[in-house]
Amino acid sequence: MPLFIDLSKLKYDIYHKKMLNFEAIRANMKRFIIILILTHFALAGSFAQSVISGKIFDAKTNEAVASVGIVNALDGSGTTSNKDGFFSIAVQPDQPVTLTFLHVGFHPFEKQFSPKDFNIGQRIILKQKVEQLSEVEIMGVSTIDKAYRTEDVEIKTLEKSNLNDIGDLLRNVPNMSGVKKGAVGIDPVLRGFKYSQLNVQLNGGTRIEGGCPNRMDPATAHVDLNDVKHIKILKGPFALKYGVNFAGVVDMTTYQPEFYEKYKTHVNVLLGGQTNHTGFKTKVGVSGASRIVTYNMTGSWKKYGDYKDGNGDWVPASLQHQTYTGNLGFRISKKHIIYASADISQGSNIDFPTLPMDERKDDTKLYSLNYLANNIGNSINFIRFKAYYSDVNHEMDNKNRPFSDTMVAVSKIHAINSGGKFGINLKVGQAQLEVGGDYENITKDGTRLKTLIMQPMLPSKEEDLWNTAHIRNLGFFAEYHRPGQVIDWTAAARFDVNNATSGSLTRKNMAGDAVYSNDSTTSHYNNFSVSGGLSWHISKSSDLFFSLGRGVRSPDMTERFIILLPVGYDPYDYIGNPQLKPEANNEIDLGYRFRNPSAGNIEISVFFSYVTNYITGVLVPPSEIKPQTKGVLGVKRFINIDKAFMTGFEISYRTPAKFLWEINFNAAYTMGWNPEVKGVIFVDGVARVQVIKNDPLPEIPPFETYISFNYKLFKRKFVPAVSLRVAAAQNRVSEAYNEQATPGFVTVSLDIKYQFNNFLKVYAGIKNLFDRPYYEHLNRNIIGAKYPLYEPGRIFYANLIFNF
Repeated sequence: MPLFIDLSKLKYDIYHKKMLNFEAIRANMKRFIIILILTHFALAGSFAQSVISGKIFDAKTNEAVASVGIVNALDGSGTTSNKDGFFSIAVQPDQPVTLTFLHVGFHPFEKQFSPKDFNIGQRIILKQKVEQLSEVEIMGVSTIDKAYRTEDVEIKTLEKSNLNDIGDLLRNVPNMSGVKKGAVGIDPVLRGFKYSQLNVQLNGGTRIEGGCPNRMDPATAHVDLNDVKHIKILKGPFALKYGVNFAGVVDMTTYQPEFYEKYKTHVNVLLGGQTNHTGFKTKVGVSGASRIVTYNMTGSWKKYGDYKDGNGDWVPASLQHQTYTGNLGFRISKKHIIYASADISQGSNIDFPTLPMDERKDDTKLYSLNYLANNIGNSINFIRFKAYYSDVNHEMDNKNRPFSDTMVAVSKIHAINSGGKFGINLKVGQAQLEVGGDYENITKDGTRLKTLIMQPMLPSKEEDLWNTAHIRNLGFFAEYHRPGQVIDWTAAARFDVNNATSGSLTRKNMAGDAVYSNDSTTSHYNNFSVSGGLSWHISKSSDLFFSLGRGVRSPDMTERFIILLPVGYDPYDYIGNPQLKPEANNEIDLGYRFRNPSAGNIEISVFFSYVTNYITGVLVPPSEIKPQTKGVLGVKRFINIDKAFMTGFEISYRTPAKFLWEINFNAAYTMGWNPEVKGVIFVDGVARVQVIKNDPLPEIPPFETYISFNYKLFKRKFVPAVSLRVAAAQNRVSEAYNEQATPGFVTVSLDIKYQFNNFLKVYAGIKNLFDRPYYEHLNRNIIGAKYPLYEPGRIFYANLIFNF
């Protein structure tokens, strides 16, 4: 490799920075003379390099742009502009070269330089990227770094995935896991918090209430993975403008139409297939837009069969699902936009081998209307309004269970969640203040029809699953954010009024005798939540962040009104408790961020939660109530315990984007405990009540780490990657909850991406490369077996994405 000196860099240091003293200049001149002599007498065949240097400006403001990535398309080398916008990159002499300039806030810019442009200062102009990002505009989501831990699942992660379930995808996010019960419907778990402890929503506010008591259909199951563009996870009880936030927010954003200066039409097609859990998926999307009108329409379909686990055993996991979406937007004026959307999804014959029933049919309809007004006067940043309506019709049965030869049970549930939110974001000096309110109205009704096959003289029996249960929540919120040169301040508060009622909670046996009854089903709560935080900018590249918050949530439908049914937690019938108190999460988060275009991104965070009135299930002695579902182990009742604790950490690192190679690493761990709990344990088959000290909280995932490596070849068009996921054994299990320990595991996957051109991308890979048998700690046990649901063995997959 020939020796050279970067003359433009030397001139820049002397003339612009004026930081070199006389001794440093003399040392550089001595080096310069030595290098000239060595170069002059270099071996034949050696050659020199030239330099392209210059300064990068914002086309709109004419200000210098820092941290712009510059990539040489010829050899993949790169650099970044400094804080004053200057850059310098070595290139081969006498050979044209194309440089690409990349910055998150500007449109990519590509320019070809001929040899006559070398060693001459260049002036590069970048145009600001002004995109109609619906999740930002319609929902008023800030892009400012939060004073707490957040995670983003990017579009490239969604596109390359072979998975068919959003909950499955989220299991790769630091300190996230999922409760798996069958083919789909994996319930997200964040830092050990799950179900209604998480605020899972669509497009910044649409809430979906599932119909199944067993949680076959959490909110993530009603949204097709192929329709999702971005997922944001906000950890902790801090982001209170999103609605009731006890432990975190999972916001799924689907493809929304954009406006263009001139009319454009785009077509997007996805084709995917895989072996083992053999199946196919496809999606077709059409969009068009002008300055006034914008629209998009999509249709997707997927069908998967059973899969073979790493032991070679077949697992029933078939499914079929189709989704149709439509969005229509109007720019009423320069500052006013209105959107309407509809999403219809239909699932059929979906297997859940860990539950007493399978999903026979699901028909979900989601509608929303969004309005946004930007920059109204000198004091209003934006006004936003959202109204939504979600309608879920869910049907399930036990026809594929061994005990269906004696009794067939068919359940039909109708769940409706409707509501809306309003917010106005104000300029208060150098700060922003957003105030507003939201409303959620949940109704749920359903019955189960039991028919005795072997006793035809007995009539069929219909029983209530949800007896016109009803929950209303009205909330008011305020969030204040003040950025600063050294410290950014954030504070938020919300007040919720929660009312709930239901018909009588009654369960009768097949003979018609009441085995449980509760007529006291009405409750009313006023909940106050508050949070505050700061980000301290230690330097240009590093921040410390700290947040303190209290999030309060009222009990959900299941916790209040379930009547002797298994609910997907474990193999027990559960009894709801309408008089449960709201639980409160008092949490402290502390973290550090380091972001440097040359060194990469590092983020470290720790948290501690003190939960009061923690809601959990405790075993009821068989002498009090006997289970009513075949195959379960007993009965549990929801109760509040005085207090519980959780603590944990996350660490992540990503290499700079300018490198041809990339490493992603994350590790996370959470532990929780209950200082004192009364549990029912079995000694020699006899149930006994016992006080257990410092019992671990149940259903918390173990320590996990994930690392991936990829390398960009052929001008970054071909990207092979390898990833490794390691989960430790989970031996911290709850004795009071009768939880079982699980072993650790290691999985390896290979993936490739090839960008043929602007119209075609191909993703392919192998999951579980070594065909290992393994299961997650939160995977449920298969009905009738003492072992849990194993994950699929080796899978080969490919996705083709066309954009026109």
